[in-house]
Parts: sequence; C-alpha cells; structure tokens
Amino acid sequence: YSLENLPDGHYARDYIQKRKIPAKFWNEILFVSKFKDFLDEEFPDHGKELKMDSRIVIPFYDANKKLTAVQGRALQADNKVRYITIKADQESVKIYGLDRMNPTKTTYVVEGPFDSMFLPNAIAVAGANLTETCKYINNDVSVMVYDNEPRNKDIIKQMNKVIDMNLSICIWPILPIQFKDINDLSLAGYNMQDIVSLIDNNTFRGIKAKFMLNSWKKV
Repeated sequence: YSLENLPDGHYARDYIQKRKIPAKFWNEILFVSKFKDFLDEEFPDHGKELKMDSRIVIPFYDANKKLTAVQGRALQADNKVRYITIKADQESVKIYGLDRMNPTKTTYVVEGPFDSMFLPNAIAVAGANLTETCKYINNDVSVMVYDNEPRNKDIIKQMNKVIDMNLSICIWPILPIQFKDINDLSLAGYNMQDIVSLIDNNTFRGIKAKFMLNSWKKV
C-alpha cells in the first residue's frame, strides 16, 4: 500500500505524519507488513538474513524512472536494523531522487531520503559516501550536506574527502536547538526556505571549508 491509501490512524501513516514528511511524497512511499516476504518476491537474490517485520519502503529510481533500489525503514523502536537498502541488481546505484533532479540547478546531496524531501532538487545516497553522486550531478553547482554529527569520525573523514575534491560543502552552524539532520530542523519549525537559507549561508569550498570544518568538528 502507498501511505496515501492507508487509513487515518494507521501506525505507518502516523509515523510519517509525525516526521512531517511532505504529503506530496506519500503516494511514492509504501507500507509493507511483511518486509521479508516482499523482498523474497521482488528481489529473490537479495541475500539478506531477515526477520519478518513491517517497514516503510522507499523506492529509488534513476533518471529514466527505472527502479534501482528500495530502502526499508523499521517502524518498531526496538528494531536494531533501522534501515535496509537493497539494489535492484548489481549494476544499480543507491541514489534516491535522480528521477526528479535537475542537473542544471543547485543540487543538494544529503545522506537520507527523508531529508531530501525537505529540500528542492535534492538527492540522497542512503549512507555517508556523498561523493558517489559526483558522476550524476553538476559538481560546480552542487552542495554536499552531511548530518550534523561533529563527533562522528567517519563523517568527518568523508567531509575532508569532499573538501579535498574541491566540492562545495555545508558546515552546520551552532543553533539554539539540538539537531542531527534536516528532518530535525523541520520538526523544530524550520520551513524549506529557512533550511535552504541556512545551508546556502553556510556552504564553503577549499581553504575556507577546511577552516570551518576544523572549527566545527569535536574530535
């Protein structure tokens, strides 16, 4: 079922509403009550050892609207495996939003599909290796936007890699609220224009980016 077709009060629909995911994406997001059965049927070669649980499923498409991957998001708070992303085949890429991206405009590259839904012309990699997208975007007008995790050594390593590649990167400022990602900003009351302005005003490249990263990181 797409979330749009679920009845009011359904726990998957409630979850999406609480996350403030824009309604225009609801018809693209699916609910699967038995995720293992879903994968076994749709991707029989997935090779994952899974338990039977319910998940929200986000399909990934390429620029030609061909399905390239799906991501299952756990709904149970005690589920240790929050995200499971499966490629349609070995040649597919795990990049969400390529079907909507306009490469002639500024492209915001983020970690998670949900975060991309709060930005214009955004794509997500379902992980932290944002440079995977470089062959699909115009690197001169794109911005790499990592989660706000200044104590995460892996994230900082990836951010240094981006700066060394002379790509534009957002270094988050200190705000009066605690936030980990773009979805948190939305939950705190920031609208799309607010978030875009925040990113654009804190986007750097080269030596300036390196300086700002060294000031931001906590490790």
